[in-house]
Amino acid sequence: MRPTISDVRAFSPEPLRTTSSQLIEADRRAEGILDAARRSVEREFDAWKGEAAAAASAELSDTLRTSGRISIAVRNVADCYAGAANTLSQAYRAVSLIVDDATLAHGLTVTDSGEVFPPAPTSPGSLADILQNDHYAEAAATFGIRVSEALDAVERVDNTAAQALATAFGQLAELLGPPVAVVNDPVNLPDNPAELSKYWNSLSPSEKDALALRYPALGNRDGLPALDRDYYNRRYLETLRESAPSTYASVAAELQPDMFLLTLSPDGHTAIALGNPDTADNVATLVPGTGTTVAGIGGDLQRTRAMYDAARVVSPGSANSVILWSGYDSPPTIAEAGFDRYADAAAPALDAFQDGLRASHDGPASHNVVIGHSYGSTVIGAATTDGGSLNVDDLVFVASPGVDAERVSELRLDTTAEADMGEHVYATTAFWDPVQLIPRALGIHGFDPADPTFGAQVFASAPGSPGLAVHSDYWNAENPALKTLGRIISGK
Repeated sequence: MRPTISDVRAFSPEPLRTTSSQLIEADRRAEGILDAARRSVEREFDAWKGEAAAAASAELSDTLRTSGRISIAVRNVADCYAGAANTLSQAYRAVSLIVDDATLAHGLTVTDSGEVFPPAPTSPGSLADILQNDHYAEAAATFGIRVSEALDAVERVDNTAAQALATAFGQLAELLGPPVAVVNDPVNLPDNPAELSKYWNSLSPSEKDALALRYPALGNRDGLPALDRDYYNRRYLETLRESAPSTYASVAAELQPDMFLLTLSPDGHTAIALGNPDTADNVATLVPGTGTTVAGIGGDLQRTRAMYDAARVVSPGSANSVILWSGYDSPPTIAEAGFDRYADAAAPALDAFQDGLRASHDGPASHNVVIGHSYGSTVIGAATTDGGSLNVDDLVFVASPGVDAERVSELRLDTTAEADMGEHVYATTAFWDPVQLIPRALGIHGFDPADPTFGAQVFASAPGSPGLAVHSDYWNAENPALKTLGRIISGK
């Protein structure tokens, strides 16, 4: 039903956000109880052997699998509530701004149903009076169309949110149905993230679980929702930890409830998001540089967290997600970082990952940014030059050794014209950061993007001190670069 102006004035997103938070908190408590129960039961299996024990173990696995699906379904409902709060807030605010403009700035009258009327006409004693009456009448007609369109938009957003909630509740109810069947025959899943997203959304939770039993690494596929990727990858993590415990112990140790494990592969590639990118207004991806490993993921996650917090400070009313994308083989040494082959090999994976974020996102398109640190900026350069392009809104180069371009106009984004690239590319390098010697003295990766003549928007960093430590100081709390990164992520 189309809302009235009174509905618009009375709307508050806080009950929706509160419901979302309460669902997430309840899910976390339930997860903690189930985890404690699982550990207790598994201890019994140390002494309990035989056919009965095997049957009980299988039943426990089925129960935990079902509870896991219920957990993801509950979190999906919570995300629907949070997403509705954000989209409805924007739609209702648009109506309020138009109504305020019509009444306060133009002296018009707006009825509760959204009709717009001019003030009572003055007696036309002169040409000026006639023109003024015509002006009011024309303004009323224009604002009437704008208010009507804005109210229609609110109704569409409300219907979309209601349908999403109905679907989410339906999936939750379906989990009480028959157990998951095992898929034995190969399934050709679409490689294109958008096509995979469409196919995935046509499946029931049971069908999704059946595919995951057949393909344990299913959560790594770009285009799947973040909730599903996290759900399946956390379980895949347990499998990888059994085969290589020392390699993946750091990932398990770093994962927190507000993180989403978007990528996890046997070759050490990971992607971890703070905040759900599918429901965020702003989504940023950090591409780390030389020497990135699974074992050293803690430092990169600290930088990710710092940017996530900085964006929240700059734009407290927005939903943000910041992702650490270690989805490539980085150069193991500084000497190896002199070659483009690592960046060239990584570019298609970064491109597909960004396409996947677009495909799985709910509601209006988010503001997406890719941030490259050190050799990570070279990876972005490889993905945006020589025919490559990324489906993002902005690029950021931090301490770049070069992006294999001489000018910003050589870079490409899917929705940005060549002439406008300078407005969407940012760069910074600290005064004492030795990385600037690579493009300026060696030029092996092209021109320095932090040089004003490159054409990017250069922002300030703390100068640091001579040595190598400055190369990682950009995320320190006192560094002005961190606040700027928060603004860029938030689209401010």
